[in-house]
Amino acid sequence: MGAVTTAYEAAIAAGTLRDDAAQRSVLGELERVHDALHAPVKKGFFRKKQQPVAQGLYLWGGVGRGKSMLMDLFVDTLGDVPARRVHFHAFMQEIHAAMHEARQRGVDDAIAPVAEAVAKEVRCLAFDEMQITDITDAMIVGRLFEALFAGNVLIVTTSNRVPDDLYKDGLNRQLFLPFIDLIKERMAVHEIVSPTDYRQDRLQGSNVYFSPLGREARQSMDQLWQDLAGGAAEPLILPRKGR
Repeated sequence: MGAVTTAYEAAIAAGTLRDDAAQRSVLGELERVHDALHAPVKKGFFRKKQQPVAQGLYLWGGVGRGKSMLMDLFVDTLGDVPARRVHFHAFMQEIHAAMHEARQRGVDDAIAPVAEAVAKEVRCLAFDEMQITDITDAMIVGRLFEALFAGNVLIVTTSNRVPDDLYKDGLNRQLFLPFIDLIKERMAVHEIVSPTDYRQDRLQGSNVYFSPLGREARQSMDQLWQDLAGGAAEPLILPRKGR
């Protein structure tokens, strides 16, 4: 039994998870990526074409099916493998900021050095909720992922959309289509199909309307939010670039 499956079984035994056939169908793919990340890596940013290429994982399906939970479970089993779990939108904001700084230093093609810097820090990127709606993301994400793959970075991502529906009806979408092909080539695409929406399950038996407005209603809403989010929210600082 692999590390990810062992962790899944332990969570079921502890009562923190319910056994789910659709979730179990993902474990084999996560084990494959886990094993690839623990295999010896040849040094050098750019991999020779004849070297075997390990695939990442694109996990998609409806909300509340356990995609993010499975990804977190996977990341927790990686041990000493340099990995980062981050929301996709937040990561792209970081990339745009880093590219802006590179251009300020006179770098013409900012994607390459930015991707190389990321590849030096991590072996695995775990993106939550890949969704592309912004043309600025759509126009760079293909070259960014190509550079990350060239840097031997394995990517695991969750999404509510099948790859073919990413940036659907977006401006100049024809320029984005090669990225969809890249996903299919370099990442195993797995749909998690489950009749259970675990987020909705958490609302069963709970009040969702609170009246009158006041301290008690606010406390009840806060508790409901914590139940849905899995804990209290932490303070957050949102950086701005003068906009």
